[in-house]
Amino acid sequence: MKNITYISLTLIALVIQSCTDLVEEPKGQLAPEGFFKTPEDVEAAINGAYAEWVTTQVEKEYFLALMLRSDMVDIGDRNTSGDRIALNDFSMDANNNLIRQTWIRLYQSISAANTAIKASRNIEADEEVKSELEAKARFIRAFTYFHLVRAFGNVPYLDEPIESSEAFDAITQTSSDVIYNMIIDDLIYCKAHLPIAHQSGTRNLGTQGAAITLLADVYLTRGMFTEAADEARSIINNVASFDYSLASNYQDLFNANVVRNLKEPIFTYELKNTLNQGSYNQADGMINLTRIRDTAPRSLSVAVPSLAVYNSWDNRDYRKAVAFEDSVMISGVKTALVDTNIRVPRPHIAKYFRYPGPQEAGDDRSSDHLYHLYRYADVLLIAAEAIAESEGATAEAIGYVNAIRARARFNGVSTSTYPEDVSASIADNDFIDVVREERRLEFAFEFKRWYDLKRWGVLNEAFEGGGALEPHTVDVTRDYLFPLPQIEVDVTGFRQNDGY
Repeated sequence: MKNITYISLTLIALVIQSCTDLVEEPKGQLAPEGFFKTPEDVEAAINGAYAEWVTTQVEKEYFLALMLRSDMVDIGDRNTSGDRIALNDFSMDANNNLIRQTWIRLYQSISAANTAIKASRNIEADEEVKSELEAKARFIRAFTYFHLVRAFGNVPYLDEPIESSEAFDAITQTSSDVIYNMIIDDLIYCKAHLPIAHQSGTRNLGTQGAAITLLADVYLTRGMFTEAADEARSIINNVASFDYSLASNYQDLFNANVVRNLKEPIFTYELKNTLNQGSYNQADGMINLTRIRDTAPRSLSVAVPSLAVYNSWDNRDYRKAVAFEDSVMISGVKTALVDTNIRVPRPHIAKYFRYPGPQEAGDDRSSDHLYHLYRYADVLLIAAEAIAESEGATAEAIGYVNAIRARARFNGVSTSTYPEDVSASIADNDFIDVVREERRLEFAFEFKRWYDLKRWGVLNEAFEGGGALEPHTVDVTRDYLFPLPQIEVDVTGFRQNDGY
């Protein structure tokens, strides 16, 4: 029996079991037609699918993997797991446990989503209610497959619960082209049936705006620039209906005390979430992974910026001050983090540990952060890039970049003149370079850079070029994809990605 399907289906039982903890009375049967009777039952399964994204294996290890794989983040204290070091250094093999754990959790999310989709079609409820429930589940399925297909390439595509050994054995790898088409189908459905705005202030469930943003990103990744521009424009041109806007102060996006009052977040994950009745899911992994070693009991300096990232970033850009911590108090003396007395002597990522919100019961990993999977700045820069690639450096596209730069000039108190607006006379190719650089700065350390480098096809340039921020030897025949977990390949006979 195939191990991937073993993981997928047996973990449905675990997901359903965990979902029953979200409702008052656990149900007795696991099959969708027996377990799910009401919309509330289906909501519990949907919550289970979304909640997989705040497990340690995803929130901590997968997003750490995305940061380490980029040219913006390096291993700081190398007294950490060999799996992390190998992933960062482009030397990992198919037995890397970070990758295996990511694979398992993402397929758990898909299993729960598929179960919820089937259940939503079978319960007794108004069609509008059933369609919205299905759309919520299809959104997280599409989001999860978007990550799986970019990370691993050809993976098994499951679109319904696996309920027999025959179904187990019938599963094969699916081509990435087919997977992308299925993602697009899900998101088109979501656009039609999800609520347009966030409900009850939550930002960690799918909405129309989140589905359109994700669809624009999918089109951008596929090189379908006209379609990507159209989707992004549909939000920008109706932004009042979606109730999105750029935060006036960039720091506020990473200040857990105020972020929930902002209109920029579109889709987030949060450790203190609404998916399990407000109780803690787990500690915040990003705080202790990025915080300066020895400054708190669980500060590890694992993920730190490459020094060239800090040195090359213009000090006049307020986003630099938000993104980095470059000094620390030692015995009452402000000490630069490049000082040789610091265990990891380089500036650190400050976005996640500077303003975490209340640290309850002395837990220095407690966090009220919203981790931005998409925010309105994504929409503007997706639009700018897609228009630049399909229509050129138009005034519209330039305007979207200039809106991002205008926000970067305000430090919460005063406005500077840097970064300057992009010139209206810029050449098309130069503008594409500007948009790419703007993405690097705007989304620094927000888990996007690796997938940007992949879709631009610039691994050699990024890691081996003269201006490389974090030099590594890369193999372009191998390193654009992660390996499928070897245990899956051994059991199923799936084709391993090249080079592993």
